[in-house]
Amino acid sequence: MEKLVMIREQLPLQERNYTDRNGQPQVFASVGFVLTDGTDTFYAELTGDRARACQTLDKATFHSVQCEMGCREFTDRDGIVRHSTEIRILKIV
Repeated sequence: MEKLVMIREQLPLQERNYTDRNGQPQVFASVGFVLTDGTDTFYAELTGDRARACQTLDKATFHSVQCEMGCREFTDRDGIVRHSTEIRILKIV
């Protein structure tokens, strides 16, 4: 998906440690954005090296954002299967 959006909020870089499926320690990096196209407002994340390299972007201008959407299934602490929609930013200019 590609949209022309304005940034309502850019969250700071967050990094967290985790263990991958092979038992190796890894670091997950992300920068969150609250974006709007004037009608819809949504949250999307920039991850990995792109997140680490991301500068503070101008909130007063429109940005072209390329995103991909996915559905994640997970089991919460009570054992209930839940779903969430995740929007990952591939490119923002």
